[in-house]
Amino acid sequence: MSLRVSIVGGGMITHDQILPSLYHLRRLGAVGPIDVTARHSRPLRELAEAESLKTAFPGETFDAYPALTEDPQKMHPDAFQRVISKLPPRQLVVVATPDQTHYEIIRFALERDQHVLAVKPLVLTYQHAAEIEKLAREHALFVGDDQRAVRQRSVDPIERPKTLASSR
Repeated sequence: MSLRVSIVGGGMITHDQILPSLYHLRRLGAVGPIDVTARHSRPLRELAEAESLKTAFPGETFDAYPALTEDPQKMHPDAFQRVISKLPPRQLVVVATPDQTHYEIIRFALERDQHVLAVKPLVLTYQHAAEIEKLAREHALFVGDDQRAVRQRSVDPIERPKTLASSR
């Protein structure tokens, strides 16, 4: 069974880097279904309708939370919590939100037995980093930010998702 990936955040970094990378990894069979969660549907619609992604990755899609049909003005502040809570254990949550929200989202995901990769910085304080590290170690989960994961020789960007999937 392939690793399910849930992206929290539907902005520029998701459009420019995360979603194209995950679509490519899905082509290679390294990841399976992809969710993208945001506080409202507008950025998700923009991602789904992005010509650059449609051209580069024809036929690739993601599951949107809230749904693309939702009123773009309606806020869904707990959307990430609902999506992460429904994930099977030991999937991957990618945090691509404003820095000040990372700690809450990462902690929530780890407490629900999910691996986590965040855009840098991981969190804003040493105390939060220490708490996150302790929680990840207690649950034997991978947690890191994009810069450290890329620099570590032991983390192959294609093999790592397979390793995460097999750790379930």
